[in-house]
Amino acid sequence: MEKKVEVRILNQPFTFIGDDEERIKRVAQCIDEKIVSARNNYGIVNTLNAVIMAMMDLMDEYLDMRDQAEGFEGRALKLLKKVEEFEVPCDARDKR
Repeated sequence: MEKKVEVRILNQPFTFIGDDEERIKRVAQCIDEKIVSARNNYGIVNTLNAVIMAMMDLMDEYLDMRDQAEGFEGRALKLLKKVEEFEVPCDARDKR
């Protein structure tokens, strides 16, 4: 059942609606940490600029992970194809 979840990001209250309260809180905490980190790492004072920089950092991380996942998927498909092509002699299968 969906419920209202109260969180704070940059000391501002936000209300989200969802099924997984802990997940919403975790995401909000991560966002808050990313924005604070962008402010500190880049010396940003303006909130909007800090949010945009945090989004840039998050998207960069996401794209790296997506590229890695695509690489893993490609290697897994190649392995699966090799396994499917592997022929076991009939007498070897019967000896199990």
